[in-house]
Amino acid sequence: MRKRILGLGLAAAALAAVAAGPAAAAADPNVETVTAVGSSGGVVARCPEGWTPSDPRITNGDGTPLAPDQRWHYGPIQGNDGFAGWIAPYLNSPPPPETIALTITCTRC
Repeated sequence: MRKRILGLGLAAAALAAVAAGPAAAAADPNVETVTAVGSSGGVVARCPEGWTPSDPRITNGDGTPLAPDQRWHYGPIQGNDGFAGWIAPYLNSPPPPETIALTITCTRC
């Protein structure tokens, strides 16, 4: 499994591929993880062309879990090659964190 870390705020984007290290030899080459880190106002995580996204999950930007009562939203993006996620200042929910991470699993079709 390869791991990609993708930072996509609404204004800027950066991509860095990170090898999975020794575990890569035993991992499934048809599955990789993509993580987008950016503003709680919105991030987009996309799979490589021809891969299928699944299993979206949102955490704080540093990867720690959100507060149990934190409200969030994610959904598929046009083209069905990824997901968008965001946290707004919802009623009866803690204030959004400064940054969030949206992680998806990508599977080769």
